[in-house]
Amino acid sequence: MTPDRLERIYAFALRLYPEPFRVNYAPAMLQTLRDARADGSLARGALTRLIVADLVTSLAKEHLSMLRDTFGRPALLFNAFVLAGISTILALALYAIPQQVLRQGANDPQIEMVTNLAVHLNKYGVSDGLRQGALTTYGSATVDMANSLSPFLIVYDDEGRALGSTAQLDGQTPTPPAGVFDYVRSHGQERVSWQPRNNVRIAAVVERISGAQPGFVLAGRSLREVEAREGQVLKMAGVAWFGMLGLILLGTIAFGWFTRPKTA
Repeated sequence: MTPDRLERIYAFALRLYPEPFRVNYAPAMLQTLRDARADGSLARGALTRLIVADLVTSLAKEHLSMLRDTFGRPALLFNAFVLAGISTILALALYAIPQQVLRQGANDPQIEMVTNLAVHLNKYGVSDGLRQGALTTYGSATVDMANSLSPFLIVYDDEGRALGSTAQLDGQTPTPPAGVFDYVRSHGQERVSWQPRNNVRIAAVVERISGAQPGFVLAGRSLREVEAREGQVLKMAGVAWFGMLGLILLGTIAFGWFTRPKTA
């Protein structure tokens, strides 16, 4: 490589530096190259390798410094973090509000079913009410809890033993945890997400039966479709969140670039 060609390439490479650095130091760097060539203490190949190594190192260093000065300003970072925090809260709200609406809506029509059956059994007694066909009056035919989306009814005695049911799971009538019955004894009603076995989740409403023959009425239905919709809401909220963060990032980069410190 001829000396003139090396100098032209070096002068072109100096244009890759950030403008403030280039304006202040490019002439001196070019003169340093000329002095090194004139000195002759280094072979041309060794000088070329030294120049290339210095260019790569200093270019990376100066561009990182420029990025730090451009985008590392406290006010710019503070605003970006605040906007990111607001977008995160908004995305959480976009998920939490529909999710709660869907989950609370999953308690219908169980609330009506359990209330009507409890009133009937309180009036006529559990044994007589079941003999009169109250379960089928206020419920439906036998429901397979693992596969059906239909609501069902189960009546338990005061000890939590099943007395009658329109639901079956693996050929049996399941029973919720004892803590549910303990809570209903004190509060009258409970609304829970019940998982009688893996992959079976139920929106259950349990109400107390008082009177001479106390017990409990449980109405439930599968949460499968509701939870599928909750998953769709989560995906949409996630897309919205990433979209907002992307806009904040682009806006921060654009604002930082156009308001970067200018050459004096």
